[in-house]
Amino acid sequence: MSAAMLIHGLGWAILHSLWKDSLLGGATALALWRLRQSSAQVRYVVACLGLLLSLLVPVVDAWRGMAAYREAAQWLPLWQALQPAQQAGLAAILTPALPWLVGAWLIGVSLMLLRLTLGVIWVQRLAATGEAWLDERWLLTVKRLAARMDIAKPLAMRLHDTITSPMTAGWLRPLVLIPAALLVHLPAEQLEALLAHELAHIKRRDYLVNLLQSLVEALLFYHPVIWWLSRRIRAEREQVADDLAVQAIDDRRSLALALQALDQHQAAQLVQAANGGQLLDRIRHLVRPGRQTRGWRIALPLAGIVLASLAIHAMTNAPTHDHDAPKPAAQVEDTAAFASLAANLHASHALVVDDDTGRVLLQKDADAVTPIASISKLLTAMVVLDAQPDLQAPITIDRATVRMAKYSVLKLPAGTTLPRGEALKLALVPSDNRAAEALAQNYPGGLPAFMEAVKAKIAALGLAHTTIEEPTGLSANNQATAQDLATLARAASNYPDIARLTAIARDSTDIGGKTVSYHNANVLVGSPGWQVLVSKTGTTREAGKCLVMRVNKANRHLTVVLLNADDFAAREQDATEILQHFGSAADLH
Repeated sequence: MSAAMLIHGLGWAILHSLWKDSLLGGATALALWRLRQSSAQVRYVVACLGLLLSLLVPVVDAWRGMAAYREAAQWLPLWQALQPAQQAGLAAILTPALPWLVGAWLIGVSLMLLRLTLGVIWVQRLAATGEAWLDERWLLTVKRLAARMDIAKPLAMRLHDTITSPMTAGWLRPLVLIPAALLVHLPAEQLEALLAHELAHIKRRDYLVNLLQSLVEALLFYHPVIWWLSRRIRAEREQVADDLAVQAIDDRRSLALALQALDQHQAAQLVQAANGGQLLDRIRHLVRPGRQTRGWRIALPLAGIVLASLAIHAMTNAPTHDHDAPKPAAQVEDTAAFASLAANLHASHALVVDDDTGRVLLQKDADAVTPIASISKLLTAMVVLDAQPDLQAPITIDRATVRMAKYSVLKLPAGTTLPRGEALKLALVPSDNRAAEALAQNYPGGLPAFMEAVKAKIAALGLAHTTIEEPTGLSANNQATAQDLATLARAASNYPDIARLTAIARDSTDIGGKTVSYHNANVLVGSPGWQVLVSKTGTTREAGKCLVMRVNKANRHLTVVLLNADDFAAREQDATEILQHFGSAADLH
């Protein structure tokens, strides 16, 4: 499982849980309101079911998201999300933010788990520092109550000076902690009622259930519905324990009076204490069983969350044109003409996409992973620009750069100093390897930091089958699919500097006091009838002749990817024939 796959699945699962769990919370609130006259046990089960489903929904979504990522499926509208900015909507904002979102979630979960661990340690210390309660009369009382409740486990009982309410801890070896002060301030029948309440928690294994509930809270800490459900579960749990205690002692009034005598709940969230939940509601439940008025108050805020989340979801998935909803990216116009064109292309792998609709117009083995040569420099340029560097700052071609990039179109010698912006232009237009290597070497933090940023960028763009191991493309291990490169080209076109530079047909630069002229590695740039929006070529023995570009054809944006053509002429011929199939060159402007 790759980090990119995990980020993709978790990120979208978190986003979708905002509206899905809000809907579940609203349904649970409605069910609890309808069941307000039912027993506390029924309401408790309904609330627990709501919490369980709220956990299962993002878990299933994350699993589906990772599976879809692995299979390069379109589970989420990522194809549209990486469209040009004027068409992409909210998804263009959300997709690059997924690594940050998942990172923030991991930090939050870590803090919540730390809180949970500290709570468990606190309870264990209470249990270890308490004094054994050896009063024979009370030991017999507890034994009698346990027999009435069918509790077969041996029970330990300890007195403690620092707590204000009885509480239970553990489930394998349950322990009841009793405040020493209660032995003096409470009548025997009221103390017995509180002990019965704690034994009810032991009978129901509530300590374990509450621990699992706290784990759910840690995983979904960001959602208000989870906290509302947890509070409701704890409140109903206390009332269920009260009901069991009343059955054991057959004295409802004593328990009500005992609850009234207790201070507000001060035990840790992990602990099942006799004053847990809403104390006044529990007393009302004992005095007037069946009376429940809460449940509707969550409806209005939940309705707001649901409506806002659904609006975001709809905007993220909305078509770019009301009159012509885009077809899925995987849908191909399966005409005989296009099939014949694909078969006759010189390139081994090809893809043509109408970016305005997301429709695949033509493809040829577009899912195969293959070397991409200098097309890698598009990603290099994006990562460099993401760091918002000073493009006027000088960088130097040193001996390490020359050693790493032995082949240089412009033969940049060691010691050459040029502005970072000029190096960026040389890497993109004539595709100079030393310029690209120097950009990576001079990245903040050096080459290791640059490669980490490349990996993060690949994950943010959702490039499921892309691997980049160095910045120039000389390595045959720099690989991708035509599908991934189409996504990369559309994302690169949102960088004004990349769009401007890759559209330059020819230029010159000063090298060692000499003016050296060069031309764009894509000879189609500047040709009559071609409006190239972004472009990059690549050539190595392993990759063959490659080309990725976005063009404007009669106000229609197309992305063209050609990989592993035999020679330059074959690559340009493929591009020209593709253009002629989708409109004459004279129509371009």
